[in-house]
Amino acid sequence: MAYFLGRDVKAAVTTELAAIHFNLTGGVAVAHASESGTGGKDSIPDLDVTGPLANEALTDVTGVDITLGSVDEDIAYMGQKTALKAEIKKETTIAITRKKQNALFSSIFAQGYRYGANTATEADILQSSNLSQPAQADGYGFRVHVMLQSGTTSGEVMTCAACVFSDYSETLNADGVTEETMTFTTHITPYISSTAGEGNVVATGTSPWSAEPYLF
Repeated sequence: MAYFLGRDVKAAVTTELAAIHFNLTGGVAVAHASESGTGGKDSIPDLDVTGPLANEALTDVTGVDITLGSVDEDIAYMGQKTALKAEIKKETTIAITRKKQNALFSSIFAQGYRYGANTATEADILQSSNLSQPAQADGYGFRVHVMLQSGTTSGEVMTCAACVFSDYSETLNADGVTEETMTFTTHITPYISSTAGEGNVVATGTSPWSAEPYLF
């Protein structure tokens, strides 16, 4: 587990579809079938947005907690004291804490968009129910980008695909600022670039796994 202060990182969240974004309409998060969204405070832009860390980074982030792990299969053999721990898949958790400014993330979580949105028309965008086998490019989950800043526009970039919006919480403070924490979890191996810029089209683009497509 690694905890970073908000001033040391940049974080951005997009959908997993190139033509669906979320924004607030009347205080309620709504999914729209168009390539738009301003990101930062009032929306979650679509996957095709250019430079999410440069132009659509979340605002007022106070901390980012990153946990890198794996799911192992324990296999014990008769007469052997130490069990074999065979890695099955990665398990990455990213918890983003920021000052609560609106109901965007709480509304998304409450409405059941935890697994993203299905491809549909503007009038019939449905929540991804996670009742079918996830597949690449079907809109499952969200994509989370985190840049560990060594300067103002460059640093190590980690991109996590197919993230489930697994947990949401708020911290109330009568004398201070209300904070919200969004936790995203994925079993897809993260893409990490050690020298990427915030507008890097490979690290933060539509398919950073183009050389080796990720598998669900």
